[in-house]
Amino acid sequence: MARSTNGVPAAAGQVKQTLADTGRVVADQAGEVKQALADSGRAVAAQAGEIKQVLVDSGRTVAASAGEVKEQVAATAALAKDRAGEVVHALADQVPSDRQQWESMAREVRDNVRRNPAPWLAGAAIVGFVWWLGRRSK
Repeated sequence: MARSTNGVPAAAGQVKQTLADTGRVVADQAGEVKQALADSGRAVAAQAGEIKQVLVDSGRTVAASAGEVKEQVAATAALAKDRAGEVVHALADQVPSDRQQWESMAREVRDNVRRNPAPWLAGAAIVGFVWWLGRRSK
């Protein structure tokens, strides 16, 4: 039997060699990809650490600002409370406390109306008109 020399064993050897070379190239590229991914992972981790630190610092700043605002609000509330107490006491001192003071106040109002009736009439007319509008709206 005559042996066929169509080059199949040679072609198979070339295919085997090509596959081996391709395998080495793929393995080398896989190593490079692995290294690139590792480098990217380290970079992302470093950036995440920086972002974490920025957020921590921002949180501390906000907390400090909130504490200052809280102190300012408390001081303002204390001042407002004190001022309101002063106003209430001043008003209480001016309100008549007995019958004679009430009568004296009524005489002062009456005398004031007699001396200058125009503003009092205008005010009474406005109050009457508003009352009339209120009654009509029902």
